[in-house]
Amino acid sequence: MNEILNKLGLPQGSTKPRSTGLTMVLDKSLGIHAAIDLVETAADYIDTIKLGWGTCALYPGDVLIKKIKTYRDAGINVCPGGTFIESIFEFADVDMMFDLLKELGFNAIEVSNGIHPTMTLSDKQNIIKKAVAKGFYTISEVGKKLPEEDRKMTYRHRVEEIKQDIQSGVSKVIMEARESGTVGIFNSDGRINSELAYELFRNVDPDSVLWEAPTKEQQVWLLQNIGSNVNIGNVSPFDVLSLESMRRGLRADTFRDFCKDSRRVFLELGVGGAIRAQRRGDVVVVVDALRASTTIEQCIAKGAMEVIPVTSATDLVGEVTIGERGGSKLPNADYGNSPVLIGSENVKGMSVVISTTNGTECIMSATGNDSVVLVGALTNCTAVAQAAIEIAAKLGKSITLLAAGRNNQPAIEDRAAVTEIMKKIGNVTPRGVLEPYYSSELEKDFLESDSGLNLVSLGYMDDVVFCSRIDISAAVPIFDGKRLIKYNPEMFL
Repeated sequence: MNEILNKLGLPQGSTKPRSTGLTMVLDKSLGIHAAIDLVETAADYIDTIKLGWGTCALYPGDVLIKKIKTYRDAGINVCPGGTFIESIFEFADVDMMFDLLKELGFNAIEVSNGIHPTMTLSDKQNIIKKAVAKGFYTISEVGKKLPEEDRKMTYRHRVEEIKQDIQSGVSKVIMEARESGTVGIFNSDGRINSELAYELFRNVDPDSVLWEAPTKEQQVWLLQNIGSNVNIGNVSPFDVLSLESMRRGLRADTFRDFCKDSRRVFLELGVGGAIRAQRRGDVVVVVDALRASTTIEQCIAKGAMEVIPVTSATDLVGEVTIGERGGSKLPNADYGNSPVLIGSENVKGMSVVISTTNGTECIMSATGNDSVVLVGALTNCTAVAQAAIEIAAKLGKSITLLAAGRNNQPAIEDRAAVTEIMKKIGNVTPRGVLEPYYSSELEKDFLESDSGLNLVSLGYMDDVVFCSRIDISAAVPIFDGKRLIKYNPEMFL
């Protein structure tokens, strides 16, 4: 680091050895002098260097040893490519070759099964375990080199393989994209395959994955959707400082994300999104528009002392109880999840306990030591947007607008409500796993949604229409870890 960065007051970044914000460089053929130049200018920002493919078998022996030592002396892990490990599996004895690699100075191994025609997942797991046992920093790779084979892998296949690799002892799992960035979470033209990416984000911890992303546009997308501490691989030696510049807001592509008045807003979905927001320490606005968020907001607006969310119906015990599953009132509840039927005379000054299908679980999942959880709906969208802005500005946090969804899938009414809140926040470039939904016919959208149709069939049409109304309340529920109470700006003075 130098004095310029200190004077700018920008984030200093973590020091090595890091567990997040990793950069893996693909060294295709650098000579000794180029390797020395790379180390002198960028060693602090490189965690691992991969000698691509099987090139480590082609260097003159003394050059290979010098290169490895140059990198190792700079605190950089060095590994041969995953394809080289597959060639060992095919042509040589794995244990003997691992011993030789260690003698040469390698301290990291990447294990893949991306091109070998018959290597099984069991074969891969065995090689991972051998590498770990020999003391290598071990990473694995999930995905196929050939696009036609990679496209056959569903997100479920990838998730299961990631989990198996982690159980076998790897430190990180690489998501295959190739040097070209045209497989995995990227399409053949290099653009993001957002459907696959979002499914992976929902089902695995993004911090456990090292995302191959060789182009600037791909790197920017990952930085803006996962955060500046995303792990990125297949970085060109000539792009290390470019990537680090973007991690710190020193390049136009991410500059505004680091401005003092910038508003980093993530659109997330369900419990998985709640957990990601909690890990980021965000101000989280939980939105379950039909109907939990609206009911909670209305309880607070009508004078309830507190609203206590519980996930289990058996915990639904208190002065006033509200409970539903699948839209229907729970037998042991005083009231169903209806914002219309609950009046001031029912809840004013009272302690309310609530359990609903999705909303309460999202509230609990979003709660952590560093996160702040609010409840939002169309009915309080301006007020909750302003509260989120105030808290985020005072605490230096990002904002997550979390759609609870229906059966772990995006629900049109939640997307619409989240989008309206985002519009009230203003000046936002949305990031995250959820696509905004802009609507000029909110009542129609709510009535025709899956949840809306279900509620209408159960006799709750008035609830659906009520939940589609914008800004009829200024009450903002905030969760203190045990209960929801009315937000007051003085809480964060």
